[in-house]
Amino acid sequence: MRYLHSGVTVRDLERSKRFYGDLLGLKEVDRPDLGFPGAWYAIGDTQLHLMVPAPDRPAGDADPQFTGRVRHIALGALGWDTLVARLRTEGVPVRDSAPSPGGPRRVFAKDPDGNVVELVDAD
Repeated sequence: MRYLHSGVTVRDLERSKRFYGDLLGLKEVDRPDLGFPGAWYAIGDTQLHLMVPAPDRPAGDADPQFTGRVRHIALGALGWDTLVARLRTEGVPVRDSAPSPGGPRRVFAKDPDGNVVELVDAD
């Protein structure tokens, strides 16, 4: 068995594409027509799928405490310091988190729809 992809719901596809493509630097890949808007991004051998739900359905994680432990995606980021600084400069909510014992540095950020993205220092 191997891990294939994660999917998150987003409300504004273009805004989310700027976040995941432009800010995080993920590469968008071809996506078949599934009958609803979305975008797919390559992350190593896996993918991230963005899906736009119908207007009456929720998008993102509305948890005001921003814990992100249960529902989140985790990305190993090269150039971690530069990336975290860029996110903060762009006004992206970023919460510092203590690394696991002996583990790398990490932060939790929120995409424009409130989905939590854990960024782990992969340098």
